[in-house]
Amino acid sequence: MTDAAPLAVFGAGGKTGTEILRHAVRKGIAVRAFEHTLPEPSDRVDNVEYFQCDVLNDDFSSELEGCRAVISALGIGFSPSTAIDPPPLYTEGTRKLVEAMSTTGISRIVVISAAFVEPQPSVPAWFELTARPALHNILEQMRAMEDLLERAKGLNWTSARPGWLLDEPYTGEAVITDERLAEGCFRCRHADLAAAMLEFVFENTWVNAKPAIARPEADRFENVSALKAELGID
Repeated sequence: MTDAAPLAVFGAGGKTGTEILRHAVRKGIAVRAFEHTLPEPSDRVDNVEYFQCDVLNDDFSSELEGCRAVISALGIGFSPSTAIDPPPLYTEGTRKLVEAMSTTGISRIVVISAAFVEPQPSVPAWFELTARPALHNILEQMRAMEDLLERAKGLNWTSARPGWLLDEPYTGEAVITDERLAEGCFRCRHADLAAAMLEFVFENTWVNAKPAIARPEADRFENVSALKAELGID
């Protein structure tokens, strides 16, 4: 695989996925963007090749041919229905990605999990009491995805574990630690997560590992009112 080989990004239309595309283009990296519903032309990132793809049902092996690595920004939006019965994007979707990678000779994948699949000493107690029960089924899927990656043979994987995601501008100040969030770190900006995931691929770091990613933020982003507003929890 040459250095000019494109990067495949799945879930490219979401917040983190879009930031991955933007960071990659700025670095001169060729990208193939895969998304279930293609964004309108005016919403697409320039100089990116887009493909419509249902990872649960489509055969996308031919579109992966020649790619150097896969980044999965697949995610499940929080709602009462998805919290109760989340679609199997993390489990079945990731299995489909790994199968297609095996078919096309790609061995490197970086996926998004969450820091909260494991107990986090630095996380506020109110978050553990309020949000974790609401997110339980989604977090269990993420845990199963990590188990799937660990069991796969010949795969060089990284499971990025961001803190509670935040839609604010890039800082480049994310703190990356092994499996659990650093003290005082609770939230992770989509743009900082995107940059870290690209770094994992192109510097070949955190291979077969679960790096936790977050940074300290202002109280207005971390207090209980912010959580309730963003998750719709009363």
